[in-house]
Amino acid sequence: MAAGGLFTLETWKNWEKSGKAELVQTIRHLIKENGENPGLSKPNQSPTKDLSRALYEFLSAIVRGHLRRDYARPVLIDMVNWHPDMASQLVEITTLLDLETAAVERFSRNRDNLLGLLKSLDADRLLKERLEIETLGDAGIVRHKKNFHTKQIKVKTKLFYKQQKFNLLREETEGYAKLVTELNQEITDRITPNSMIQVIRSLIGGFNLDPNRVLDLILESLESRPHLHQFYTSLLSQYPCESATISEILGFKLNTSAKEGGGKETQGIYTTISLLLQADILQLQDIYVWLTPEDSSMAEEHQREEAEATEMAHRVNIVSTKDKDKEKEKEKEDEERERQEQQRNPERYLNNQKIQLCIALLQVGDWDHFQEISRRFPDFYLVSIPPISKALCNLIHTLFETVYRKVCHLPSRLQGTVIEPLDNPRAVQPATNYNDLVLITFPMLTALGPHLCHDPGLMYKVLRTARHGLKQVRVGPDGMRGLFYYEFLDILDEVMLPALSMLDSNPCMAEEIWETLKFYPYQHRYKLYGRWKNETCNQHPALVRRRTALLKKAKFIMMRITKETIKPVSRGIGKLTHNNPAPIFHYILIQVQLYDNLIGPVVDSFKYLTSLSYDVLGYCIVEILSENKDRIANDAMAISSWLQALSSFCGAVYKKYPIDLGGILQFVANQLKAEKSIDLLILREIVQKMGGTDTLEDLTPDQLDAMCGGELLRREAGQYQQERNTKRSSVRLKEALLEHDLAIPLLLLTAQQRSSVVYNQTESPHLKLVGKLYDQCQDTMVQFGSYLFQVVTIDELSGRMPPIGTLLSDCHVSADVAFFLARPLFINMLNAKYDELRKQDKGEKKMTLEQKKMRYLEACSEVFGPIVTSIRPHFSIKVWEDMDPSFFLTFWTLTMSDLEVPHHMYEKEIKKIDPNQPSSNKRKKEADRLLALKEKLQEEEKRQKEHVERVLARLQQEKDRWFTLRGARSPKNDTVTAFLQLCLFPRCTFTTLDAIYCAKFVKMLHSLKTPNFSTLICYDRMYCDITYTVASCTEQEAHRYARFLLGTLETVMHWHTSHNNYERECASYPGFVTKYRVSRQEANDYVDYENYRHVVHKWHYKITKALITCLESGDYIQIRNAILILQGIIQRFPAIINLAIVIEKRIEMVKLQERNSRNDLYVLANSYSGRLKAIKPNLPQEPEFHIVPKRTPAAQKVNGTPDSTATSGGAGAGDGKGTPAEQVDGKQAKAEAMEVANGDVEAKEEREAKKGENNSKPTKEKRDVAEKKGGGEEGEGKRPEEKKREEKEKKKEKEKEKEEREEKPRKRSKESKKIKQEEEEYLEERDERERGERDREREREREREGSATSNTSSTSAKMDPPEASPRGSKRRKTDHSSKNRGKEEASRRDHKHKERSKSREPESVPSPKESKKEKKERKRDRSQDDGVEVDQKRKKGGEERMKSNGRQEDEHKHRHRQVEAEEYYERYSSKDSHRADYDYEREYEKQTTRHKRKN
Repeated sequence: MAAGGLFTLETWKNWEKSGKAELVQTIRHLIKENGENPGLSKPNQSPTKDLSRALYEFLSAIVRGHLRRDYARPVLIDMVNWHPDMASQLVEITTLLDLETAAVERFSRNRDNLLGLLKSLDADRLLKERLEIETLGDAGIVRHKKNFHTKQIKVKTKLFYKQQKFNLLREETEGYAKLVTELNQEITDRITPNSMIQVIRSLIGGFNLDPNRVLDLILESLESRPHLHQFYTSLLSQYPCESATISEILGFKLNTSAKEGGGKETQGIYTTISLLLQADILQLQDIYVWLTPEDSSMAEEHQREEAEATEMAHRVNIVSTKDKDKEKEKEKEDEERERQEQQRNPERYLNNQKIQLCIALLQVGDWDHFQEISRRFPDFYLVSIPPISKALCNLIHTLFETVYRKVCHLPSRLQGTVIEPLDNPRAVQPATNYNDLVLITFPMLTALGPHLCHDPGLMYKVLRTARHGLKQVRVGPDGMRGLFYYEFLDILDEVMLPALSMLDSNPCMAEEIWETLKFYPYQHRYKLYGRWKNETCNQHPALVRRRTALLKKAKFIMMRITKETIKPVSRGIGKLTHNNPAPIFHYILIQVQLYDNLIGPVVDSFKYLTSLSYDVLGYCIVEILSENKDRIANDAMAISSWLQALSSFCGAVYKKYPIDLGGILQFVANQLKAEKSIDLLILREIVQKMGGTDTLEDLTPDQLDAMCGGELLRREAGQYQQERNTKRSSVRLKEALLEHDLAIPLLLLTAQQRSSVVYNQTESPHLKLVGKLYDQCQDTMVQFGSYLFQVVTIDELSGRMPPIGTLLSDCHVSADVAFFLARPLFINMLNAKYDELRKQDKGEKKMTLEQKKMRYLEACSEVFGPIVTSIRPHFSIKVWEDMDPSFFLTFWTLTMSDLEVPHHMYEKEIKKIDPNQPSSNKRKKEADRLLALKEKLQEEEKRQKEHVERVLARLQQEKDRWFTLRGARSPKNDTVTAFLQLCLFPRCTFTTLDAIYCAKFVKMLHSLKTPNFSTLICYDRMYCDITYTVASCTEQEAHRYARFLLGTLETVMHWHTSHNNYERECASYPGFVTKYRVSRQEANDYVDYENYRHVVHKWHYKITKALITCLESGDYIQIRNAILILQGIIQRFPAIINLAIVIEKRIEMVKLQERNSRNDLYVLANSYSGRLKAIKPNLPQEPEFHIVPKRTPAAQKVNGTPDSTATSGGAGAGDGKGTPAEQVDGKQAKAEAMEVANGDVEAKEEREAKKGENNSKPTKEKRDVAEKKGGGEEGEGKRPEEKKREEKEKKKEKEKEKEEREEKPRKRSKESKKIKQEEEEYLEERDERERGERDREREREREREGSATSNTSSTSAKMDPPEASPRGSKRRKTDHSSKNRGKEEASRRDHKHKERSKSREPESVPSPKESKKEKKERKRDRSQDDGVEVDQKRKKGGEERMKSNGRQEDEHKHRHRQVEAEEYYERYSSKDSHRADYDYEREYEKQTTRHKRKN
């Protein structure tokens, strides 16, 4: 038996023992429980209490063979007597078994058992009424089936189809009249559904009334009086009828009303149906089949609406210029307008029975059955119908009313409309708290979706109630908030924001939504905006239509936006963006990326936006930046234009309007975490425009000077923007950074990206972009840091900034960045400590300057002591062997404002704001402000001056322990190297102000007479080889490095131009000492003025040589940086006409090479060329710059190679490190200074030549040296006479030099002619030689084919090397053939041509010196070509004379200068000059070793 039955198989097996008794007991018990209708099954009745179930199991056991029929027959006979209806029940069960055995194949074998059972029932009359004729015939109950069938038809016709002769027209008989009276009487407490059902039963029985007609009358009474629905539904629940019966009656009424046209008169039927459904009297599936139209037709209508909306959205992107298309578009717009009007008309839906039933269900509060119906249709289809959405809004009103009245109180003067709850206990009950709102009303709002727009009042009610609840939300210990906090996010996402899009320009609603939405962080808000823009608007056809219409209007407006039309355009944009801003902003941002000239007008046109629109604009900007678009352009050589335009737009719009900055700042931080530095451009624009902080790279010289002053001077004269223009935006940016805790993380991420951009961007196709990204990181970091240090207080900063040790170790930033970040904290700590110590004195106001200095020194020692200890472990121990950590800290903590006071800038600003000057229309307040500003500037200048004096006193005290003298090796070289490597070079390329500071700091070290610090070596290391420094700079670093070089050159040239300046500032300073004396009785040796000028000349030459090397390299970066540095130092370099000519020649070559390939280099070179030509006429000759040493023939040329070493006055003009000759004792020292290692020439021959040169000097020089060594009064008395003699000799030397200059151009022109002729001859000979080689190859092939002997001879000739023939001045017969001799001559000529071409390049290194054999061979080659040269000279002689005679005087001067420049190159580009670069170091090392030996 089936699970859950009354009996089991054991019952039938043990029939005699216990089964029979069990069956009888069970059936008697079931009959006793319901004596009136024991076989009537009730809804939801348990199977164990169902008599029909028990009888079915009993009879089915007999039919299936579990129980023998003869055993069961006595029980069946007895059962019939247990109850009058028992026989009918048994027949009903047999009818069911008949269907099973006839229809189910597995039960068909039990057919015979069933037929036997029918015979044993003895209920033939009942069986004939209910069983099929076939079954009756098979069982033998009916003998003639055909006759029985005919008789049955006749009986049924008589019973069911033959009309009675009374009540044909349904007259109001007495029974129906009484029934109507009873049903429509006034219902009081005495009348109950139980009493009424008894009356109805008596009327049906007394007057033989039709039960279905009685049911119909009850339903009509309910329809006429729906407010008494509780009474009627209780009555119907007791009336013995099924749901199908009621459905047929109501369905008949619905069909009748549909045929008659329906209308408002039929609304009662739907209310009745909804009440019956709510009371569970009527089943939805029973009544739903009677409703029209079909679900499929309604779904097709929804699909058609979606297709039309999609087509409309597709058409908006099609641009057509045809008039026909425009007319069609207008027609479609008119049709769309008519369709929307029809959709809003509620009469359109009167004939839709399903829609009317949904409305009635919502009116009675039956939410469950409405949901069941809505699931049969696409999402949001039913609620998109205005009558349904309005009915649902009314239901939500009743549910929200209780909570809304509690939390939102209106003033006493305003009386709001009170909504009464539904008078229906079965309806949804109103919410009493926020948890009830989440459980009851939020599902309804979610189902309503964007169609909440039909009731703006409900939107306000929900938003205000939610806002009060969000204020009370508290954060739990796990960081989570209450259920209402997160559930209302879904309401905002699926209901509020889409509903706002459906409204027609309602800014008040937008502001109301923003007041609630701002309780959520920007992460939640941006997620909502993203779904609103990209998902929700595509899910609803109505929203698609709205968005399409808005985009059409937006395109129309954007085509007409200009500076002159900002006012009307801004109103139009504001109106469009009040309700659905995201699509409009997306389109506008696309236009801004394409056309950057729209940035200004577009930003100005946003002035009428709502707060919600501004927040959505911030999201749209982040969304577009997050798109996977290419951020580099022009073959990866530059940043894309769209990113630059969007960055500029961000800076402008965030400055002008109150948009939340959290999203854009976090986006930049995330990009930096992903090691993408291109988006730093956005942060740079925002900080520049909102914070008013410009990069220091674009400042003018006056602004740079002003930046060296105090805070007020920097604010007034050091920036382009006025502070009052950026005050509010700067505060907003600061608050956003601190609120989201992004100030220090952004700064550190930028610093880390600066360090890693070179390595991470190496996959970039071009090095130019890598340099630009590095500069962007550097500039942004400095700009952002400067802004933070201006607006953020030190207390706020100190709690967030890591200590210096953590910066150097854990944060992985270099020392320059670490001290840039920590420097403001150090300064604040020092000032605070200084103020504290000063306040401890009673006479604080009467303290003298010296007392203040002492307090300042105490503060420095207390503050910087722990810092020195903290930074010591982060560097190598060897570093601190060369310099003291205190010096390292002093260098990195000081700034320009600590070293000098820009008095001229203070004076300039005071003059500009002087209120006594005549001015137009100045008001009194403005005059007072200017006067106060003037006083503040004067006071600040005074304070700045005192501060500089205190800093200088501190430096004066600390200088003695900065550099320690070490006896193990040369102290100065190591000290300078450590200083340059750890301090000077990292900081001089950090910012422009730091570059100026570094130049000033070196001068300060010299001025302080710092012990163990050599100024000469420091400058020499800076200038000697800057090639690698230039090549490794980025574009901005090249500018800063040029500014550093300019500052140092200004100092160097200041000492160079005046002997008095040199004597006053350098002559007796430790930085210019060349020899240290151990004994204090002996004075140290210093560089004199003339030797210093030689050294300066060498530095200029070294700079020229390095820059020329970069210009000739062909590398883009080196050429660009070299030109940038030349432009930056043009005020002080070149300082000699010869160097200017050489640089100009190389620049012209760059212009020629880069004109059509790299235009940016051509523009740079052209710009510098113009500036160089402007200053070149004012440049001095080399003799005016320094005394050019006069060279003897032995010194001028050694074995045919020009010698560049100086021989008189001082060796500093030619040696590597500028060591003066007078500092070396005796002739041997002079010979060492003049010694040049040059290839094959022996040192002995050179020394002899130099000794002869020294002996050829006038006796006057020997006498001068003796006088200098001996000293005395006689030497002092002879000085005037000696000066006159020296002046005469100098004049003679100058005259000789002029004569030599005039002769050199003539010689040079002859040599150039010879070179040209030799080149032409070389080309002709090369062609002839190639032709001869081809002929010889042909002859060889023929010889190979000829005989073996010729082969052996040819191979032996080939095996002999070309050098086998001896070279000499005479021609001798050799065993070589003429062919081999031709090859030798060709190879020698090729070598000669290469040597000549190399000698013409200014930076090339000459070949090694020739031996005697090579000279003889060269003479022999020339003698062979004399004949050819004579013929060519005759041909070209006439042309050369014509050209030489026709030259003008200025051309002659220009050629003269070029020849001098070439001679200058030959003199300084030889190997001797390279070897001489280190003479100064060797001489210095020799002196120190002697000094050590003496010690």
